[in-house]
Amino acid sequence: MQPTSHATATLRFIAFTKVLKGLLLVAIGLGAFNLIDKDLVEIARNWTMHLRIDPENHYARLFIEKVANVDAVKLRRYGVVSFLFAAELFTEGVGLWLNRTWAKYMVLVGTGFFIPLEAYVCVRRFTWEHLALFIVNVAVVAYVATVVRREHRKEA
Repeated sequence: MQPTSHATATLRFIAFTKVLKGLLLVAIGLGAFNLIDKDLVEIARNWTMHLRIDPENHYARLFIEKVANVDAVKLRRYGVVSFLFAAELFTEGVGLWLNRTWAKYMVLVGTGFFIPLEAYVCVRRFTWEHLALFIVNVAVVAYVATVVRREHRKEA
């Protein structure tokens, strides 16, 4: 069942954003693999200097301390997880672009899975960014669920 042109445009916009997020995750994964066997503390210090932040600044020190705890195993893990999540986003994006029913269900599960966690984060550490992410993901799930429900009714 073909959705309306408005529904197609909206689903394609969601698909496009999924593919963009996937590309961002590929870049993050490549960056993580690229940092293996590099002096991360020195890189962090150089960033703070380049950004004209005093390395003795409280937040700069916290950042450098956190970076000091990242090793090659963690970087590999971050890279692999980024690639796996990117693959899922690419699959959702291409499937939505092609208007596949399985992709709509995949979006419902994949995006809906994180909504309780996002709600928890909003309550525990409220920021406007967390709230915006929560609202956007709820809207995406609600919209895709509505499209799936309409298509199911038309088929019956």
